[in-house]
Amino acid sequence: MLKNTNVEKLTEKHVVYTTKFKTNALGAYLNGESPNQIFIDAGFNPSFFVSKYCHSCLKRWKKKYLKDGKRSFKHERRGSGSTGRPRKENADDLTIEELRALVEIQQDLIDHLKKKKALTKKTKR
Repeated sequence: MLKNTNVEKLTEKHVVYTTKFKTNALGAYLNGESPNQIFIDAGFNPSFFVSKYCHSCLKRWKKKYLKDGKRSFKHERRGSGSTGRPRKENADDLTIEELRALVEIQQDLIDHLKKKKALTKKTKR
């Protein structure tokens, strides 16, 4: 599949198609050609993919095209709106009251687990 000129990049989990293929495939799809036939004509065997893969690709590309036009195929947008991972709280940044509250929560959890363990031992006897 990597030798196919319609493939830009291939990983273990993903196939990245060229902009030209996406545009041509979408044009054929909008003209009524079946998704599987479009992929077959482009040199792909639809049986290599999961069921309805060709259809879902074209449906997704159509949605992107209707939203952003042709430019939607030129630039990768995945993750562009991401704000990143949430910042982990550092214990040094907490006030003494917040630290005491954390200790209290942890102590309650430890007590709860001890009671649960004791109950489990009683029921096994």
